[in-house]
Parts: sequence; C-alpha cells; structure tokens
Amino acid sequence: MRKLIYRDLDEFARCLDGLEGHFVPTARQKADWWIQRATARCHWIQVFQTGSPATFAGQARSDAVIVAAPLTAEGALRVNGHALGPDELVLLREGQPFTFVSHDVVCWAALCLRKLARLIPPEVFSTRAAHGPRIRTPPAQLECLRRIITRTLAHLESVDSSEPGAATFALEQELALCLTHLLEHSTMPSMSRRLTRPPVPRSSVIARTLSLIDARQGEPLFISDLCGAAGVSERTLRNIFHEYFGVGPMRLLKALQLQNIRVALLRADPDRDKVTHIAAEYGVSDFSLFARNYKAMYGETASVALRTPPVNPDRDRAKFGWLYYAARLGDEDRGGLLKQAPGDGEGRH
Repeated sequence: MRKLIYRDLDEFARCLDGLEGHFVPTARQKADWWIQRATARCHWIQVFQTGSPATFAGQARSDAVIVAAPLTAEGALRVNGHALGPDELVLLREGQPFTFVSHDVVCWAALCLRKLARLIPPEVFSTRAAHGPRIRTPPAQLECLRRIITRTLAHLESVDSSEPGAATFALEQELALCLTHLLEHSTMPSMSRRLTRPPVPRSSVIARTLSLIDARQGEPLFISDLCGAAGVSERTLRNIFHEYFGVGPMRLLKALQLQNIRVALLRADPDRDKVTHIAAEYGVSDFSLFARNYKAMYGETASVALRTPPVNPDRDRAKFGWLYYAARLGDEDRGGLLKQAPGDGEGRH
C-alpha cells in the first residue's frame, strides 16, 4: 500500500478524510507522519500514523461520521481527558469538538462515512455518539473491524473503485455488518478517575486559559498569569492540561509557539523572509535558545524548513487554529467559546 508522507502537519491534518483541526507535536518526531487511503461508493477507508507525541484539537466535518480504532499503543492515548482503553474506539460526529493526546507513535484504522450514506442505519449512531467520542465494545468485534478495514483498504487500492466488482461489494457488506454489530453491542466506557476536583468545570478552566494565551500571543506569559485567568491552583492547572493535552500549560505554550513558527516557515518565501523575522512575530526574543528548541523538536534547523518548497503554496489558510478547537470543549455547558476571527492569531497559517 502506498503511503503519503507529510512534513507539514497542517497539510497532514487537512488530508485526513472527514476531520478538521490541527496537530501540535509535544516531543521530537520519532517516525514518519503518513496516510494510506482508498475511496469506495459511500465511504473512505484510511490508515494513518502520527509520528511523534502530539495533541490534536478538532471535530468531524459536517458531511461525515468517523469511526476510528488505534492499531498500536492503546495505553498511550487520551480522548477528551480520558485514557482510551484496549476495548474502546472513537466515534466522531459534527458539532462535537474533541481533543486527542498521544504519548508515542500511533497508527490508526479509520472509516469515514458520508452523511447520507446507507452503509450503516442512522439510528445505530444516534445514541452512541450523543455521549462523547469514546465507545466500549467487545474486543473480538473491535479486532474484526481493524482487520476488515485494513483488508478493504488493500483491496480498494488494487482495483478501479469506479467500477467495483463482486469482491468490492462483498467487502463493503462485510464491513457494514461488522460495524453494525460492533455499535449495537457497544456501551459507554466508565470515566477514568480524575486527579483533581477543580472549583470550576474543566472546560471553563481550559477555555479561560486558552483565551488568555490567544489574547497574549507574542507576549511573555507566566504560570501565575494562566492560573489567575483560570481561577485554579498551579497544581490543578497542570493536572488538567496533562489530562487533555498530554503536557503542562507552559510546555504546551512553547509547543504551540514552535509549531506556529514551523507552519509559517514552511509557507514562507526564502528569498524574501528570514527565520529571525518570522520567529520574532511569534514572540521569540532569545534566538539561540529558539534555534536549539526548534532543532530538538523537529530534528532539523529552522533554516532548512524555510528553504523547503511549500506542498500547496496556493492552498487557503486554515479557517481556525488549534486554540479555537481546543477551547470549544464543553461549549454546551459554558454557553460560549473562545472568539477568533478567521485568519487571526493562531489562524495566521
């Protein structure tokens, strides 16, 4: 199967069928970020790998329902602050923002259903997806789904999907039956024990903190500033950020800064732009420290990224950045969300 390998993580995220959002790496890359995909009559099949510890914030697109199961490292994953168990998968629908954290390289098998598809009865999804993205199911059914997705992907990549034959129809029916049985026998997973009980809801703590980060981009911020905005202690704030994003708030702040700079470098004109000018736009003042941190995170110098030809130089910038999606957790409970106009702040891709 052919793998499409990505250096630009925003491009990687855009190419994941059915999803919108952003990845932010939180540690040095260990392996390639790649996607394998094929299209059938009413769904997309994809297997993809995230090549480093990272956090993702986003949601399903309006035309899709996504079912995804990890092929590796179940113990290193968290979804909306909860560990994803070995008997769990992820079910994503429009209007349900989520965060995903990996502490290692992770490979996923995913099925993206078009909204109007008839592969699966709509009522099967209604109750399962209404209570969050995590679904617990019998391990045998989950393993069956993984096998069929990878087998169907291999088959679809080897045939002309515009003229499906009997084997393609048989695989689609097998996949539909497996997924229907899996969802019909699924249950809501138990909530993992929280490390702290903050005086305000976690969604509010996250929204307040990220709102301050968004408003003060390019300015120095300290942990005391974030705790004051969130109204919680430093320990509580650190625990909540580790639950939802895999790292503490100051580490996340630095990772966001480096990722924003990398995105800008990969889209810049090396004949006109300079690394120091781009880095300064995102608040860098110690360029020697920045250079060391950047190389430690991405395994190359910032000047190499600047000289790399853009993958899609004419592609539209992302409408919303990572901060926008991450701050939307629990919108229905808060009655509001972090305000960000398209192209502002982190959206300056």
